[in-house]
Amino acid sequence: MATSSIKAGAALCVAMLCGVALADDLNPPPWRGQPGSTFQHWTFGPNAPSGAPDGGLNNPNGVPTMTPSDGGVFYEPVSAARTGVWGVNSGGLNFRIPNDDDPDAILKYIWIQVTWLGPALPEIVGASSTQQPFTLLGPPTVQPLPDGWNHSTWVFTIKECPPFEIFRIFNPIPTGTTLLIDQVVVDTICIIPSPGATAFLVPGLLLAARRRR
Repeated sequence: MATSSIKAGAALCVAMLCGVALADDLNPPPWRGQPGSTFQHWTFGPNAPSGAPDGGLNNPNGVPTMTPSDGGVFYEPVSAARTGVWGVNSGGLNFRIPNDDDPDAILKYIWIQVTWLGPALPEIVGASSTQQPFTLLGPPTVQPLPDGWNHSTWVFTIKECPPFEIFRIFNPIPTGTTLLIDQVVVDTICIIPSPGATAFLVPGLLLAARRRR
């Protein structure tokens, strides 16, 4: 794909965002809605605090899920002036995102937005279904919100497009502190590059991820 085509697709994607915007969907990727991409989000409302994501998702490959760990987490219908909040102490929130398992793809981007409140930035670790680890593209952003919460964005890569990937959000200070998680938004895209496309995408994504920092 030529650079001009990628830019045109990104512009089209930005124009489409009004149809899928969420309260804290503050930093969506420029490629949302393009072929090979997925979109899913969790606000952890009282009727669905875990399991499948909220409505409005776009993932034709299966049903994404969030599963809390067996211990070290708790759910609150209302906490710190927000509704549908997970508290994380020594446990974590585990996410599974189905893919299309495309053998021609050589790279996958995972763009994760988290609304959080706590003593330290949440940590995220992940891997593909074939045990390829997530690679972080630069440090995550941190944007303070007017109500005292924070919004952060992580951008990861995997060197394949596997059947699914899993990742875990956890508290980096599990002893004596609580990390609150209010919303998680996950976008992914599989890249089947033409010459020069990947070289353009990496710096472009890093710039896009930091535009609201």
